[in-house]
Amino acid sequence: MEKSKLKAATMHADVEVVEFLGEGAWHYAWKVKKGSDKLVLRIPKDIAYGKPIPFNEEALKAEYGGTELYYRSVNKAVGGAAPEFFKFHVSAELAYTLETYGGEQIDLHSTTEATAFQIGKEIGEIHRKTEEVPHGLDGFGYLTWSEEKGLRGSISGDARKFLDEESAEHLADYQALCAAYSEFEDKVLFQTIQLAVDLRKKSFSKLLLVNQDASPENILMNGNRVCLIDPYPSIYYPRGMAGNFMNLYETYFIALAQTERYKKHRFAACDRQLKMMAKGFMEGYSAGDLKVAAEVKGEQLLQLLEIANIHRQLLAENLTEETMIRYGNKEEIKKRLLFLSEELKTLASQQVKQLEDLVVEELK
Repeated sequence: MEKSKLKAATMHADVEVVEFLGEGAWHYAWKVKKGSDKLVLRIPKDIAYGKPIPFNEEALKAEYGGTELYYRSVNKAVGGAAPEFFKFHVSAELAYTLETYGGEQIDLHSTTEATAFQIGKEIGEIHRKTEEVPHGLDGFGYLTWSEEKGLRGSISGDARKFLDEESAEHLADYQALCAAYSEFEDKVLFQTIQLAVDLRKKSFSKLLLVNQDASPENILMNGNRVCLIDPYPSIYYPRGMAGNFMNLYETYFIALAQTERYKKHRFAACDRQLKMMAKGFMEGYSAGDLKVAAEVKGEQLLQLLEIANIHRQLLAENLTEETMIRYGNKEEIKKRLLFLSEELKTLASQQVKQLEDLVVEELK
C-alpha cells in the first residue's frame, strides 16, 4: 500500500501511528492513538485475492455502515463485546475506518481446550443476545447502501417465500451432488437434509441481524472478555448463521487449512480447540434449549451441504486466481469434496433422530 494513503488517513483522522498490526483479506490495520485513546485504523487494500479492487462508494458505505450497526447492536446486548467507538470515512480520494482497540487476537495454538470452550460459549451468548436487538432496517439479506435509501437489506419481498425457495435449492443441490458423485448417495443423509429443511420452515418467525464472518482472526480478548470485530452482517434467519459458526469451527477451517487463504493459521494443528469452541458456542447460544440446538444443527448440515456443492461447481469451471487462493487447485478441491461427503454422512447420522423427533413435535 502506498505510504501516502496511510499519511493522508492519519492526518484526516488526527491520529498517531503506534504499530502495524497486520493485514486481513481486504484491509491493512494499524494500532494508533489519539490522546490517551487506543484505536485501530484500517485502510482498504488496492489488491485483494490477486485482483485490483476499484473504488466503490456504495459497497464501502454498506460494509462500514453495517459494521457500525453491528457494533452498536452487540454493545446494546453485551456492553464491551464489540468496539464501542467506530467511525468511517469514504471518498474517492481516501477511505478508512477507525475504532476502539479491542484487545489481542486469540491464539488457538496456545489456548487450552477448556479456555476454547469458554470463549466459544461467550461468543454464543453474544450472538443470541445481539439477535434480540431490533435492527430497524428495511429488506433482508446482505446489506446495501444508496444515497436515496441509506443502509438496508438488499432483498425486498416475502422473507418466508425466500427461505422456502432457498430450502428447495438445498434439496436440488443434494440431488446434483448425487448425480455427479455417487459417494453422496445415502438414505440417512437425504432424510436428514429433508428434516432440516422441514424444520426451518416450521421454526422461522422473523429475520434478524446476524454475522457471517466468525473467523478466529476477528475474535479478540480484552483481559478475560471477548471482543468481536470486522463482522459481515446481514438480515437473515438467525439459526442459519449459528449453524454457519458450527460448520466453520467443526469442519470448514480444518478442511481448508492448507489453502493459501488459511495456511498461515495452521488450523489443522489446533483442531481440538476449534471443535471445543464450537461445542462452547452451542451451549452459549442454545442456553440448554434442545429445540434451539436442533435447529442450529439442522442449519449446520445445510451449510456444509452448500460448501460441498460449491466444490462440485468449481470442478466444472476454469479456476480464477481468487478461487485458487480460497480453495486450492482442482485436485485439492476434488479430494476435499470426497472428504465433505463423509463429513455430511457423519453429521447426518448424529442428527437424524433428534431432528425427526423435533419435526414430529412441531406437527402436533
